[in-house]
Amino acid sequence: MSRVAAQPQTRTAAAPPPAVKEVPHEKIAQRAYEKWMKRGCTHGCHAQDWNEAEAELKAESGSGAKHGATTPARR
Repeated sequence: MSRVAAQPQTRTAAAPPPAVKEVPHEKIAQRAYEKWMKRGCTHGCHAQDWNEAEAELKAESGSGAKHGATTPARR
């Protein structure tokens, strides 16, 4: 009996998802503090402030805000 050698199958790896840069802890803390101040320094929402601050900073870093994006003109 003879065997027929099968051609090796090559698999293409899926492209990795775009890298999300980690936002420094200090920047998140500063943004969360600013949110707390805007709320009148009331207690009880620190986790929400932190999560919102982190999400905002990640979105800003992913949108090119650090890479020469212009700010809107003031009126």
